[in-house]
Amino acid sequence: MPATFSANEIIVITNGELRSSITSQTKGKITWDADLVEPGDWFIAIPSHFEDPKENSRIALSNGAQGIIINRCERIPKEICDSTVISVADTKAALLNLVRAWRYKINPKVVGVSGSFGRRVTMVLLRELLKSRYNAHLAFMSNLGWYGCIAEVLMMPAETDLLIFEAGAIERGDISRIGGTLDPDLAIVTPIKNPLPSRDSIGSSLYCELLETLKENSSKEISAVVYDDNPAVRTRLDFVFNDLNLKRYSLGGKSLEEKLSCESVEELSEAMRSAIDQSVTRSEIWCAIEGAKALGISESTLEELFEINQQAETA
Repeated sequence: MPATFSANEIIVITNGELRSSITSQTKGKITWDADLVEPGDWFIAIPSHFEDPKENSRIALSNGAQGIIINRCERIPKEICDSTVISVADTKAALLNLVRAWRYKINPKVVGVSGSFGRRVTMVLLRELLKSRYNAHLAFMSNLGWYGCIAEVLMMPAETDLLIFEAGAIERGDISRIGGTLDPDLAIVTPIKNPLPSRDSIGSSLYCELLETLKENSSKEISAVVYDDNPAVRTRLDFVFNDLNLKRYSLGGKSLEEKLSCESVEELSEAMRSAIDQSVTRSEIWCAIEGAKALGISESTLEELFEINQQAETA
């Protein structure tokens, strides 16, 4: 069941105000695309360069929205006044507050996956490695725009005990916005590379932003798994973790991934191409394996899952 909220819950979570004499305590989903509104939904009017919040509010109501969430500065058309209207200081901030409220109402363990490529493959592999222990929900990004993976987070079922979200970016601030909203317990950073090596430091700053949203802790648990084969990434890691009381795991030493045969990697690639139309590389396998270990899956269990002992005997 997706996230649903009553009028009172929305007002409390967003510090909003009731702008109409009509109120409803029926819970409804949060939607920001007026054309996709279903009867009983709440429509939150997000301003953009191309759409008029007032016109979208009219469309949403005609599609059956039970109420509208708007910016306080917006004037309310007469036909909207006959519906439940909640005003907030900023609808973008209000939406993030609602997402955060749902994250903590379900209260799963949260893993964020960032990097310039291999994010989705890593997420799918990680879910498969953890399925015996966790009921995981994957929150992929709908696009590289402002909303990112928000829609998928709001679809998180109540029985979820592990949320794995995708954090991509166009500019600095995109990843810290979603990371700061969801408070990840573990960050996984897949390979970061730019076609122009001179821009690697920019990409490292962009994607390693997820690490800046980690909560400090004094435990020995790993808070970050980073594929740091890029010198620019290692430099950024040292900078971010310099003042943080966190434990990280990066490349170095022996890895279970190295024991996988080329045939096994190709089999995984075929399965992944069927599932999400993407192949698998050893870097993504490494990220998923080390992420699973950070979440408590033993190396012996992982060997069984990958049938590594059987491969050795066959060889």
